[in-house]
Amino acid sequence: MAEQRKRKIDDSEGWQNSLDFFIGGVPALGYFEMQSDHLAKLVKSSKKDKLSRLNEVAEVALIGLCAYFEAFCKAHFASLINICPETLRNLLERRKNATISLRHVVTIRGEVATRLGSLMSEEYDFGSAKEINGLYQDLLRITPFSANEAKKYSRFLGDRNLLVHHGGVFTYNYASQPFARRTAPGLPHLDSLVIGLKEFDSWNSFVLGIATKIATTSQSALEGFIAREKLTTSPEQTGAIRMLGSSR
Repeated sequence: MAEQRKRKIDDSEGWQNSLDFFIGGVPALGYFEMQSDHLAKLVKSSKKDKLSRLNEVAEVALIGLCAYFEAFCKAHFASLINICPETLRNLLERRKNATISLRHVVTIRGEVATRLGSLMSEEYDFGSAKEINGLYQDLLRITPFSANEAKKYSRFLGDRNLLVHHGGVFTYNYASQPFARRTAPGLPHLDSLVIGLKEFDSWNSFVLGIATKIATTSQSALEGFIAREKLTTSPEQTGAIRMLGSSR
């Protein structure tokens, strides 16, 4: 009985140590799913303005969704390197001038190797499908966004940027873009983008799908990299790898 209790404690500590590889101590996919779920519930309980037909809650939620997804891409990228710093060999083949700030290195307590990804991710921009594809391609030779998905993500960013920089009011640049399946945008500098429950749910479903794709394909790619390089992983690393593609 005592031996079983000891094994249970040891397993718990190993699981806890595996979480140390993740930013915030939480696997990025599960955390993003939780955030998107909270936003979806918020939008579902909201109501549009009777006069303008606009739903400010849905608009702000869409902006938040974009921010959370970008944070997911950055945090997941960091965790891959934290778990297996050897993946930086791939990155350095493509980005020979890749660096990290020594000022940040000296602030780290404990093993620098398990925080290299956290440091490295701060040096890059994850603000577009092209940049995300490029970083994951250089690290693990995967491209999360297909050509069609990249175009759709660009439309998502276009809606987000219109809300953030123009309050949702159409601009000439926005209205002139031939977006597939977009309703008639209306008149520039007069009409506004309408974001409601339907629009939010559609974008939420899309970015959740991309996040899941990033998590699962990078998990498989990391396992393949470790096998090809004949690397030995600790129980904590193995546990963290299993968590990479896990949902909540």
